[in-house]
Amino acid sequence: MFAHISRAFIAALVIGMSILSLSAPAADASFISDLLGLGQPPPAAPVTPPVAAPLAADPPTGGAAGTMIMVFGSAWAGHYAPRQEQLMDRPGDLLRRRGWRVVSVDYEEGTAGLQSVLSVVGDELARKTGPGPLCIYGESSGAELALVAAAQQRSIDCVVGVATPTDLAYYESQGPSAPEAKVRDLATRISSIFGTTPEALAPWSPVVLAPAIHADVMLIHESDDTLIDPGYATRFQALRPTTKVVMLEPGDPTDPAAAFAHGTVSDSGRARYFSAVGSFADRELAAHDAERSAQRTGCPQVARTIDEIGRADMLSALRCLALKDGSLPDRSGAWRRSVVRAPGEVNPARVWTALRRSAGGRGALLAIARRRARIAVRPGDPTRVTLSARR
Repeated sequence: MFAHISRAFIAALVIGMSILSLSAPAADASFISDLLGLGQPPPAAPVTPPVAAPLAADPPTGGAAGTMIMVFGSAWAGHYAPRQEQLMDRPGDLLRRRGWRVVSVDYEEGTAGLQSVLSVVGDELARKTGPGPLCIYGESSGAELALVAAAQQRSIDCVVGVATPTDLAYYESQGPSAPEAKVRDLATRISSIFGTTPEALAPWSPVVLAPAIHADVMLIHESDDTLIDPGYATRFQALRPTTKVVMLEPGDPTDPAAAFAHGTVSDSGRARYFSAVGSFADRELAAHDAERSAQRTGCPQVARTIDEIGRADMLSALRCLALKDGSLPDRSGAWRRSVVRAPGEVNPARVWTALRRSAGGRGALLAIARRRARIAVRPGDPTRVTLSARR
């Protein structure tokens, strides 16, 4: 009954207002149209803001020793200039004081964000800011984009990733059953952006791309991250053992000052974060200098990793460097064995530079020059190279 009355009432109301609108003055007709919502423009379509221009700052004194591109996290949404600006302070200020040029980027939403990052990489390479390394620092989704960019662009020398989702397929498979709504939401977003099949996700998953990444990598994770589990860092390290992983001690979750990425850090955890980033940046500058010195000798493949060229070519490159090294002794003496621990990826240039620092190392180089040494890489730890005398 009430439904019948309601339908009749509405019909009468519409008919009555239609009659009024035909006979009423223009002002009254406008009022009736407003009441019914007639004649109103359709709601405006959502407007995607333009990507903000990169923010850049050079070291306070002298030329840039290296360039660090910084990419904020946003669940691949991009378009967030305030976070872009925040990275200029942390870790931008730390890096600038260590001689780095820092460039903080905004980016397009979804998969198009990768091209935004690669475009800035290309611009910085074209600038030829200095002879130093070009690296990327990324947080969360920004770190994922950084690793994918490094897999595509060989000129990226290092990557620092904070709270990095390294395995999109695994996240997508585990996320829907997670107790936390934020994890389920992120899994849904990953599916909507990158797809759901292994073939669609593979080009965007750093664990799949690990063999194509030749940059030095450091992954930093707060140990209480509930959005992206710390296991994502160790999972990537298992596939690429030269990766340095730093876990940060959690802080008080009730203290807003302890907030960090997706979790918290204690005061000592925050100090460890700054120390790790600073030390990694310093090592990259030193490693890049070593490679430039080795390349000036004219020896081939000195900056290629041992995974790329193998142990035989590694030893050949070291022999070339040793033969052109005027600082070697006349005799190797009682040299029998040297162990070199390289930071990050191992290449002939880095091993040569490390050996030159000690008398025993110079004896090893002399033995290499005379074909009296052999090389071995420790299983499970490709950053450790052992040189021993041939029997």
